Amino acid sequence: MKLAAVQLRASDDRAETIGRAEALIDDAAAQGTRMLLLPEMFAVPFVQPEPDPEYFVHAETLDGPSNTMAQEASRRHQMTVVSSIFEASAVPGVYHNTACTYVGGELRSVYRKSHLPFSNGFPEKFYFRPGETEPEVVQTPDGGIGTIICYERHFPELGRVVALRGGSVLCVPVASASAPMKEVFQLELRAHAVFNGLFVICANRFGVEGSKEYFGLSAVYGPNGDVLAQAPDDQDGLAIADVDLAEVDAVRRRRPFLRDRRPELYTRLSSAQVQ
Repeated sequence: MKLAAVQLRASDDRAETIGRAEALIDDAAAQGTRMLLLPEMFAVPFVQPEPDPEYFVHAETLDGPSNTMAQEASRRHQMTVVSSIFEASAVPGVYHNTACTYVGGELRSVYRKSHLPFSNGFPEKFYFRPGETEPEVVQTPDGGIGTIICYERHFPELGRVVALRGGSVLCVPVASASAPMKEVFQLELRAHAVFNGLFVICANRFGVEGSKEYFGLSAVYGPNGDVLAQAPDDQDGLAIADVDLAEVDAVRRRRPFLRDRRPELYTRLSSAQVQ
């Protein structure tokens, strides 16, 4: 089967950006893709370093135009599509950074980013209320898939949750433009793949938005940490990798990290303070 990451430049015209994203999904489907990931809040410009009350104009409901396109493409191609939006919740004034997983056109998961930065030019705490649930794993006809969002890749516990819940594929939609983070970006994603025995799909945007220049590096990683496919870093595009999800079980037998865990020794990790 094939896994794909979409790399995309977000313009100020939401409909135009959604159209380009849909064309890339259609292209990926024509190449046999079964699971596809879109970048973080793919259809709109991402937040700038200074909080801006006018930015909320970009928010949309779960059934807004971004997810409507993703859902229809998922149904049309009978594939799994992970979308990502700036969600306006049913409660006035409450917003989330949200990923939605569609399987054959059916909404199977809504995951709201639970770890929010206010650093490196990303004041996300100003805009979003953090989610309250751990990542879940959606069982698809092709295998289990779970999602964490951008900044959450810095927290190894979340990728481990996806592995423990039976995931074979970890999706990481990102909006990454931080120069200091670029040096460790792929290192972190490769590490998630290795210590959890997972395939990892990471989808980033590229190009200049205000004071930020997004660096791309959208890719698919194997459970041995190798880069299986990577999109060009200076244009819209796809990273598509032909994979065998049976490799997940084989890797976990060779490197039985999940078997050898000692959770009884880690109880202090879930405490508010570790002494």
